[in-house]
Amino acid sequence: MKKWESSFLKWFLTLLFVSFLINIGVLVLIHEEPRRGIITFEMLKNHNFLQPTVLGIPYFKKPPLHEWITSIFSVISGQVCEFSLRVPSSIAVILTSITIFLGTRKLLNEKIALFGALIYPTFYMVLIGYGSKCEPDTLFSLFVTLATFSWLYLIEREKRLLAWISGYFFTSLALLTKGLPALQFFYFFVFSYLFLKKELRKFISISHLTGLFVGLLPFIGWLLAVKTDQAVKTLFSEVLARAPGKVSSFVALKNYLTYPLRLVGATFPWSIVAVYYWLKNRNWELPQNRVLKTFLLAFVLDGLLYWFFPGSRLRYLMPALPLLAVLLGYYLANYTFVHKRAKEIIRFTAELTVPVAIVTGILVSKNPSLVLKSTLEFILVLYVVYFFFLPKFRVEITYAVVLFSVLMLLFRAFYSSYYYPIAQLKYPPVRQVAARIAADSKGYPLFTKTTYLQLCFYVEKKRDAVLRFTPSPPPNALFLTQKPEGYTLREYKLGKRKFYLCSYGITSLKAKGAPEDQKKHSSSESGHSKER
Repeated sequence: MKKWESSFLKWFLTLLFVSFLINIGVLVLIHEEPRRGIITFEMLKNHNFLQPTVLGIPYFKKPPLHEWITSIFSVISGQVCEFSLRVPSSIAVILTSITIFLGTRKLLNEKIALFGALIYPTFYMVLIGYGSKCEPDTLFSLFVTLATFSWLYLIEREKRLLAWISGYFFTSLALLTKGLPALQFFYFFVFSYLFLKKELRKFISISHLTGLFVGLLPFIGWLLAVKTDQAVKTLFSEVLARAPGKVSSFVALKNYLTYPLRLVGATFPWSIVAVYYWLKNRNWELPQNRVLKTFLLAFVLDGLLYWFFPGSRLRYLMPALPLLAVLLGYYLANYTFVHKRAKEIIRFTAELTVPVAIVTGILVSKNPSLVLKSTLEFILVLYVVYFFFLPKFRVEITYAVVLFSVLMLLFRAFYSSYYYPIAQLKYPPVRQVAARIAADSKGYPLFTKTTYLQLCFYVEKKRDAVLRFTPSPPPNALFLTQKPEGYTLREYKLGKRKFYLCSYGITSLKAKGAPEDQKKHSSSESGHSKER
């Protein structure tokens, strides 16, 4: 009898990836995304892929592997844009799910492997928080998962040297993505396994030391290629900045108390599903399988560490979520619905979601044509899921994990279809303001005294040139600032913020910013002039 798990996962991940792609480039870069965009843009402009820079200033807080990958996608796309910056995160989620499936299938069984691979990408933090966001977290989670799963698979087959080399190689890639926490995740996992086997002495084996040296060569090579002392110091300071004593007592207490609730929210809906079935049966026992016990101990150690570090954010725990996903897949493996009820739940969800989305979208956006477009996108996904995907798996949809995964897939399609275009409609017009700044400054050197990175990224993109930060711009140049200085030549409003195009030497802007005007102003003015 042909196994259904592989076929189901292929369908599910394909539809999930399509859901990630819907409107992925519509919303402007937000939160930390502009920093990643600036690093990518400046890498390609400066042709310096070893030393990341932000507004021309060397940046050491994160190594550059994430930006190497976004650079590759930007070259393929022909420009640094929202799509090229965000799609690597979506691909990383899909590849992590595949890694969970392939690794767990070898280590445990097909059903737990599938359920773990379905649960991980449908955790709220992954599905909505970072699944299509230009941040290194999902890529970091992929490399940590590859490191731990490949090491465990090979060590279980007594291929010790290859296990250590593989584990450290992928850990090295994780180090190049987000720094020193990669070692913590790998060592906690390895410690858990060796502790349970009572073989901690293998930490001092020749195969371990050889794997350590060979596997970490990519990361060591990057450290040696940049300012090593500054890079190491910054990477350590990033870790210690979250430690107890580094944040105020109020913030620490608040984070300690809210951590469990935030963890429940980050792992929704599976945290709620697990609690529901546990309360319903109350017969869950600690797993006896060594692999599952390793996953459980490693996840507990990771979770306690980030609970103890009050400056940490929940997303720092994301690389441990594949372990939790497999554990939940194990505990939830045998819970099912009646077939008729499972199908009715999906149909009811679809019938309720579409009219509510239309009414709410029109009320919020005041733009019926935009809502109509979003509705057509969402209905297309619904149609494929209901009439092509689910009929292939009439029996399998009764599994609770499968049913809730499909519902979360529809939730992501809904989110992508409606949230991105409506949020962009409500967002301050940063692209338009950047275009005006680029047009007004055409023909002039431009610097910045503001580090409002969202605007700076789009100005770089519109001018197709690096926008350098400096506290003292030259008098024959223009600069962006958030307070009037020197000669104020233009004023721009971006939401509640105001930005000014100023100069210490140029007194007026010609229509096209002729170079001869620039020369005249630079020769006539050499210092700070009073504000116009």
